[in-house]
Formats: sequence, structure tokens, C-alpha cells
Amino acid sequence: HHLQVLFGSYLLTTMADKYLVEVNDNLKAIELNLNPVKVGKNVKEGVHMRAFWGSTISFFLAFVGWFALSPIAVDVASSIGICENQMYPPEEFPKRKAYLKFKKVNTNEPYCRFGKVPNADNPTDCAEAGAGDDATLSKYNTEVLGSCICTAGTHCADTITYSGVGSVGVTIFVRVALGTLLERFGPVNVQAILLCFGAFWVALSSAIWNEWSFILIRTMIGCAGATFVTNQFWCSLMFAPSVVGTANATAAGWGNLGGGVTQIFIVWCLVAPLEAMGMSTNSAWRV
Repeated sequence: HHLQVLFGSYLLTTMADKYLVEVNDNLKAIELNLNPVKVGKNVKEGVHMRAFWGSTISFFLAFVGWFALSPIAVDVASSIGICENQMYPPEEFPKRKAYLKFKKVNTNEPYCRFGKVPNADNPTDCAEAGAGDDATLSKYNTEVLGSCICTAGTHCADTITYSGVGSVGVTIFVRVALGTLLERFGPVNVQAILLCFGAFWVALSSAIWNEWSFILIRTMIGCAGATFVTNQFWCSLMFAPSVVGTANATAAGWGNLGGGVTQIFIVWCLVAPLEAMGMSTNSAWRV
């Protein structure tokens, strides 16, 4: 029995020496070393940090895709013709509430040039020119309306809201189901499937043609948000209790960063440069 214990201890020590990070008796890492060399020259010696970076980068990419449509939602709405001023041209429908309440953001210039009637909170029309006002000007200042009016209460705003609710809501159900799938198929296989599934719908988003396709596609992309569960499960397998909290928090934090990066990347690194090169907004966001 003593020889068995010694032999077992020898095997554990020998195996532990093959890893580039310190491990415990269960061969879980007891340190989080972000030095790039710790990924090792092969899967065996760098397995712990490869798992960490694999879970972090895949989670980051999933969040980039999940939030990709958020900063360009109004451009999408304009492309599929659901903006208030596309559905109800102000020349034909000047008393639409969305117009009556509208103010230009950067100048605070109102649509109702001379005020609103009966009151500003619940207007039914724009006020006529009063004493001291330029009566030659129309009471409807249509020039302040942008290319897409998508304010609260419009069909456009409702569509974007429904797509957002679907995108966040679906990930709740996928995350619940993911627990069993992870235990059965492992984090690598599950994460790969989630990323491929999400990538398919992100690619398909370039073909959005109406409001229901916008809601459906954005909802399906939301499944990629479940990669958070895989991220945490994966790290928990590879790191010991003494460091797993730090590993999980770091991997999750950097992964969530993808949601913030996409707000800048999609607009200023993709859409804006393409528009500057002469491409239409409709084509720029689709590319």
C-alpha cells in the first residue's frame, strides 16, 4: 500500500511537471498567468491557459456579433422603410404625434415652429404664428426632421424594442438548456456550435428585408449570448478554487468587453468609412 501511494504521488508530480502553470493534485491550475508563453508549444503543456484564452476570445467574439445590430438599428429601420417619415410623409400627415413632439437633438429646434396646441405634453397640432412671428413661414418645420424618425410610440421604435426583447429573452432559455449540453458534450464542442450558429444569423442579417425578419434574425443572434455559460464552465474545469474566481471574472469581463467594442467598431470602423468612400447607408451597414 505504501508503494502504491508513493507511485501515485510520483505520477502526479511527473504529470504536473508537464504543465506550464502550477497545478494542484487534481491537475487544476492554481495560478492565472497571462504571459503568452504559457499557452505552450502543444495542447498538453499549455492546456490551462489555452482553455482560458479560448473561452475569453470566443465569448468576446460572440458578444461582438450579439450587439452588432444595436448601434445601426435606425439605419436598418430606414433600409426596410419603417421610419415614421417613410410610412407617413410629413407633407401628407403633418399632425402625426411623433412629428409634433420632435426636436432636433443637436440644435433643440422643434418641428412646431410657433409652439403646440393645446399643450406641449399632448399636442394635436402646431400653433399658428402669433404676434411678432414671421407669418410667411409654415408652422410645420419639416426641415428639422431627420432621414429616419424613430421616436417612442412609432412603429419603428416598437420594432427595434421587440427585436431587443427577443435578443435578450432567447438567451435566458438557451442558457438554461446549456447546462445539460455542457455536461454531455463539453465546453469546446458547445462553444463551437454556438459560435457557428450565431455567425450564420449575423451573416443573414445583411439580408434583412422587413420588420419581422429584423425581429427574427436579431432574436436568433441572441442565442450567442449564452456563450457566457460556456465561458464560466470552461474556466471552472481548468482552475482550482483558490484562483477560479479571478479566472472567471477576468474571462467574463474581457468577454463582455465585446459588447462595448462593437458599439464603436461597427459604426466607426465599418459603416462610417464605407459611407465616406461613397457607399450608401443601406449598403454600408449590410456589408
